[in-house]
Amino acid sequence: MVTIKAVRRTAVPPELRDWAESRLLNAHIRIIKPMVLGSLLNALLLIAVLRSEIPAFALTLFGAYMLAACLHRLWLAEGVERGRRQKRVHRMVQSLRLNSWWLGLNFAVFIGWWLPHVSSAGQILLAVSGLAQIASAAFTIRTLPGSATIYIASQALGLAIGLAQLGSPAAGGAIIVLVSASLLLIRMAYSARELFVTRILSDRELSASARTVKLLLNEYEESGSDWLFELDAEHRLTGVSQRFARAAGEHPETLEGRLFASLFAPGPARDTMADALARGHPLRNCELEIDGTGDGESRWWSISGRPTFEGTGDRAAWRGIISDVTMQRQAESRANRMAHFDTLTGLPNRALFERSLANLLDTREAGDQVALLFVDVDHFKTINDMLGHPVGDSFLRDFADRLSNCVRHSGLGGTQNLVARLGGDEFAIVVTGADACDHAVRLSELLLVTMAETVTVDGHELTSGVSIGIALAPFHAELPQQLQSYADIALNAAKSAGRGIWEMFEPGMDARLHERHALGRDLRQAVGRSELRLFLQPLVDVESEAKTGYEALLRWQHPERGLVPPDTFIPIAEETGLIVGIGEWVIRTAFAEAATWAGGETIAINLSPVQIESPGLLPVIVSALAESGIDPARVEFEITEGVLLNNTDANLAMLKQLQNLGVKIALDDFGTGYSSLNYLLTFPFDKIKIDRSFVSELVTRAESGAIVAAVIALANQLGMCTLAEGVEEPEQLDRLKQHGCRMVQGWLFGKALPSEDYHPRGHENPAQAAKAPAIRLPRRRKARTTQTYSGRARA
Repeated sequence: MVTIKAVRRTAVPPELRDWAESRLLNAHIRIIKPMVLGSLLNALLLIAVLRSEIPAFALTLFGAYMLAACLHRLWLAEGVERGRRQKRVHRMVQSLRLNSWWLGLNFAVFIGWWLPHVSSAGQILLAVSGLAQIASAAFTIRTLPGSATIYIASQALGLAIGLAQLGSPAAGGAIIVLVSASLLLIRMAYSARELFVTRILSDRELSASARTVKLLLNEYEESGSDWLFELDAEHRLTGVSQRFARAAGEHPETLEGRLFASLFAPGPARDTMADALARGHPLRNCELEIDGTGDGESRWWSISGRPTFEGTGDRAAWRGIISDVTMQRQAESRANRMAHFDTLTGLPNRALFERSLANLLDTREAGDQVALLFVDVDHFKTINDMLGHPVGDSFLRDFADRLSNCVRHSGLGGTQNLVARLGGDEFAIVVTGADACDHAVRLSELLLVTMAETVTVDGHELTSGVSIGIALAPFHAELPQQLQSYADIALNAAKSAGRGIWEMFEPGMDARLHERHALGRDLRQAVGRSELRLFLQPLVDVESEAKTGYEALLRWQHPERGLVPPDTFIPIAEETGLIVGIGEWVIRTAFAEAATWAGGETIAINLSPVQIESPGLLPVIVSALAESGIDPARVEFEITEGVLLNNTDANLAMLKQLQNLGVKIALDDFGTGYSSLNYLLTFPFDKIKIDRSFVSELVTRAESGAIVAAVIALANQLGMCTLAEGVEEPEQLDRLKQHGCRMVQGWLFGKALPSEDYHPRGHENPAQAAKAPAIRLPRRRKARTTQTYSGRARA
């Protein structure tokens, strides 16, 4: 009996498996029509010969199933040929396997059932037809061994069942032969598949090799960058070829007998080559620049060669090969420029700047100074956010050109100037010379005026000034890193002081920076040590002078520094990202506190721009409302125009979501900063808070009174409540009442005090009182610049 041995599968790389399966599938598709035609002819022959022995309905059913199965297989093949299913090879193979079940079982059932019931001649016809189907499958489906196995095995099983029903010894022998032959054919199908895979992989490798060789040959023929040369004993060219002459830009007759070294530009490389020729030393990849090729462009050759001795040895000759390496040199030059120059502005980048600064400090003469100016573009982020990064990039290119021209044509002395872009909107200027300090100051004054001028960029009129920090060597530092650090500290001082100015580094600035870092470190620890406290300030109705609500204000009880004011630590919290966790604590604590007030007073909470941009703000507020049970109508969130300056669309969407919860939104510090009447049209605020700077001069200055009256009248027309901050005198209250202001707050009605001073803990509702929740600290992120809010906890 024939046995099937395991056929070793050809290893196909994973990236080629789909391709190989597709080739195997296409090989079967090419002979699927003869297979289907043979199956249909076989079925028609059986129907025609056995129509008198088998009932018509059985023959009709057999023929219908056979026709449908064949048409289905042709439909599958047509889909592959047209490419509709080419990208689903595995699904196509599975479909063909199912079709093989269909075809095979159709024949198997027909033969197995009717073989015992027909005449001897009919039995022979059925047996021969079954064997023909089995044999044809081994050829037509050999590239899909799974389908071939199904097709052969199903028909062999049906034919064996039919023979077994005859019950004769001859039938038993026929079954043995049938099974052996079927197993052999199945094994041959798998072997054929492996041979086919091996062949197509070999063909692919040969094709790839042929393409590679052809590509290399074509590239060599096109580039023609290598050629031979020969020198005589005096190192003169001999036997000059046309190709060599064309590369050198000369005629062969002109080059014949010419000194080889004269072809190249003077320099150390040519001297090294001439010395090697004189000493008889071999050359290897010696790169030299061609001297005057006539096309106006620099050309570079790489030369390799060695001396040879001919005849009796009294005549020395040189032979070698030359390669044109101009393209490589140009690529290296471009890469070197990209590594040392900013791609957007063309100015030196940080790497080249730091190296140049270190070199200037090391090589400066006695008495020379080095002034380092760090220049930062004011409000560049607003340009990017409002007009997009393409306009921002165009603005930076224009800014860099104006900055360079201003330094170049300043006419303020200085032996050396360097302008560089450090990254983003940060630039650096280095000035050296005996009067570098004076030069740096006058140049800074010039830059403040020049760079603040309005420019047109991509059709937009843009205005943006600069802030400048200055550090001097040797007065402040002599090491480059330390000098940069001091210039950066001075720049931060200029930005903190309001921007649009220059600052010279002072030792106290360094101390203040360290103090700020220490305060930030203590603040992160203060969060965990629960050193933050909640203070309240009353909000008073003007008509009744009743306390209708309170504003929640944050204080920090430092163990060593005492009570730290919010304008000291809130900007640090915003820069470090701690404001998100602190703000959550304030929201939950304030809600829990307000829930215990029997009078139902409102609670006002300040929100920082950083909080508004945090994706976790809305879930925190919803959770705090649910935990405290406070009515959302009693909650009021205060924002400043800083929220509307940056990322306006997203911030407005967040404010609308908050308003949909039922809470109120107030615009704080109206009339200061960048306040604009457009903000009142941008968002339907529930309340406008008039800044204390106008209220403090309400009685003494007519202008302040006019502004306050106009704001109150405008808010009343828009249906918005007005609240005046900083009311400290009865006269101020009277004026506000005359103008129609609805609410006030200030020392006249009470200072900001701990919450228990206004609502003693002994009278709170124990069922509603809640413990102050723990603060969840966010991961530390890059510091960002936000507006500092005087005396307020923007949380």
